[in-house]
Amino acid sequence: MLKRNGYSKLALLMFENTTDVESLKVQLTSEYSENDLMSYLQNEDPLVGRAAATALGIVGGMNVVPVLVANLKNEDFRTSLITEAALWNIWSRSGDESVDEMLIVGKKYLADENLLEAVKQFSSVIEASPDFAEGYNQRAIVYYVMERWNNALEDCLQAIELNPHHFGAFAGMGHVYLRLGQIDKAVDAYRKALKINPNLVSIANTLRQLQHVLHEE
Repeated sequence: MLKRNGYSKLALLMFENTTDVESLKVQLTSEYSENDLMSYLQNEDPLVGRAAATALGIVGGMNVVPVLVANLKNEDFRTSLITEAALWNIWSRSGDESVDEMLIVGKKYLADENLLEAVKQFSSVIEASPDFAEGYNQRAIVYYVMERWNNALEDCLQAIELNPHHFGAFAGMGHVYLRLGQIDKAVDAYRKALKINPNLVSIANTLRQLQHVLHEE
């Protein structure tokens, strides 16, 4: 890649075009393949790796997820956090813009604590795109807030079946098992979440507390 004052062309592109996402998508796809961007993740210059992770979050498909998951263990902590955000961006794209818009609306209902409407919206997402894991994961969050533990667990399991890399769904499953008093299963779910994404600090802290409880028992 070309270098300009220690920064890569890709890094400059990302830093200069952070507000105009649509034009950035066009430029990224015209100048870089997914393979290019994946190869830059481990560049010796951390700025290049961060830019590549950000770019993949914008234009990458589900096929790049395994490489990004591996990059969650990047030695550069900031790169690993950017990679986590990139995965969430990819997981929020179904491939159908109308479905993606429905997901956004559902998230707004959830943020506003309009839980019944959120359930309806995410259920519509699932009906429209039954293989879209994030529809189930988001509905699981709503069910959890509503204390509908079994419904939340079912949706977490379905999200994981569709996307085995979904550390968020594993963490959510751990939360549900904890509420159900099934500590062994909660520990197992949290371990799986951390195995995928070791940067989940709150999950790691909860796991240590649970392991202490189990040890005392």
